[in-house]
Amino acid sequence: MKIINEALDLELKEAFSITRIRQNANNELNHEHFDDIVITEHHLSCYINEQLAFKLVCTPEKLDALVLGYMFSEGYIDRLDDIDFIYICQSGERVKVQLNKIISLNSIDHDTTSESISCGNNKKIRQAAQISNLKPLPAHQCSYETIFKLANACNRNAALFNETGGTHCAAMCIDGNEMYVCEDIGRHNAVDKTIGMALTANQQLAHPILFTTGRIPSDMVFKAIRCGIPVIASHSAPTNEAIELARQFNLTLIGFVRGRRLNIYAGNLR
Repeated sequence: MKIINEALDLELKEAFSITRIRQNANNELNHEHFDDIVITEHHLSCYINEQLAFKLVCTPEKLDALVLGYMFSEGYIDRLDDIDFIYICQSGERVKVQLNKIISLNSIDHDTTSESISCGNNKKIRQAAQISNLKPLPAHQCSYETIFKLANACNRNAALFNETGGTHCAAMCIDGNEMYVCEDIGRHNAVDKTIGMALTANQQLAHPILFTTGRIPSDMVFKAIRCGIPVIASHSAPTNEAIELARQFNLTLIGFVRGRRLNIYAGNLR
């Protein structure tokens, strides 16, 4: 697999003049004018074998990892050897992927709105979760300390969030050692970036543990099952469908990781 990424040093944030209003103890309104740092919203279109395959709204960094992770977690590819090359143009708005195989793609209108940064296509995921090749994850173990370590990694490395308040963060631990941390305006994108980075560096996902700062819906759980990720934890909450999927496919699902406490919704820790 060859990656050609010409989209380097794209602007991740922008300053805007804004007004902040505070109400004091006497119910008086104080006005403050200053420049606020705002996260960039970037639109990306990906063509697979010359056909428009998907569009994403994202933060314009680690775009190669995003595309790779997305294709793996959504089932476009099963292994890195399926890819001949990934090319990302200088503006980062157009990505061309050439596969070493023929796949069937749904037709997408060029004017179709990009996928939401806040939610996934749950209808598509529910249907995909019923296909016969979706298998329960093998037995696995994960410690409380690993979860707390990943949560701390997100807290320490979320530089864009600290500046803008506009990103989610995801962290992945591979085989208890290597760690990958990514930010994006979309929580699904942040997860896909960590998957893509881990795949590029390790060629495979060996005993991966995933942490995300966003809530965990069913499509996030499906991504994990598809990628062989047996544990997902979050600062936030899972949905009912996420819990049901996790229990059905032997995935450990953890929410509300705050300080030294957490909630276990499926599976167990040691």
